Amino acid sequence: KKISIVMPFFNEEKNLLNIFNDLKKKVIDVNQQIYDFEVLLMNNNSIDNSSNIAKEIKNKFNYVKYYKMSRNFGYQANIKAGYDLCTGDAAVQLDTDGEDDPELINKFIKKWEEGHEVVYGVRTKRQENKILSLTRNIFYFFIRKYSSFYIPEKAGDFRLIDRKVLNYLKKFDEKNLYLRGLVSYIGFNQAGVDYERNQRLSGKSKFSLMDYIVLALNAVTSFTKKPLFVIFYIGAFFSLINFILIPIYLILFLFGFVETKGFTTLILIVLFFFGFLTLLIGILGVYIGYILDEVKKRPVYIIDDNDE
Repeated sequence: KKISIVMPFFNEEKNLLNIFNDLKKKVIDVNQQIYDFEVLLMNNNSIDNSSNIAKEIKNKFNYVKYYKMSRNFGYQANIKAGYDLCTGDAAVQLDTDGEDDPELINKFIKKWEEGHEVVYGVRTKRQENKILSLTRNIFYFFIRKYSSFYIPEKAGDFRLIDRKVLNYLKKFDEKNLYLRGLVSYIGFNQAGVDYERNQRLSGKSKFSLMDYIVLALNAVTSFTKKPLFVIFYIGAFFSLINFILIPIYLILFLFGFVETKGFTTLILIVLFFFGFLTLLIGILGVYIGYILDEVKKRPVYIIDDNDE
């Protein structure tokens, strides 16, 4: 069997060689009698010396492949490119910042051999500031509560994916990628492996707070329509309240409890149109949600052909 290691990077000249050597020592050299390996170095248009380092690694080892994006298409797109280009029976995504220990890949492979088509790392502990950690926990709570299917909490992109799942993943042509959600959506037998995430070897993360926000928005808009339905429910609620208040104000006017001329007419007009518009916005939101599903063209079902 062949195992592909997808290593996306952007401006990681201080870490790339160290992570590759660590991967070679802990995974490739240990398993080379059992498995074939290919390593895909996915350069997301780095502007430092990362490109030259990657090319040197490629020239030294015949199982290493090197690809450079024409521009920085983003972290998720870079990983997706690696998945699309790899040829292994399984693929593992490994960041080049040193936060994920390559040795855990051996556990991924063992779980894979036991029959799991997806094996993902679950971060029981990680080194990050409290604000980012709180934001991340809120995000996972929201996704867990409102997603129509299970997306593992505290699981990142450090995972092993079987060829069966990779082939389905190649069929997805979405522009706003959230790979963790897509892999969960595809299904099959998935399992998590707990681990403590390390600190970055050197340098600063290229993933800013804004990148996390964009990733969260991609996840929310791609995998749940419930916010749109919440808008519909809010619109329906306000419409109901307004249509109750309309006859109340009309009765107050008829019995002389409203002294200011024109006040009742103004209130009735405002209540009517406010309730009507909020209801219309809610209905449009529901339709937009269904249009979103159709535009994405995800398969309606996936059959496990090997389950006999």
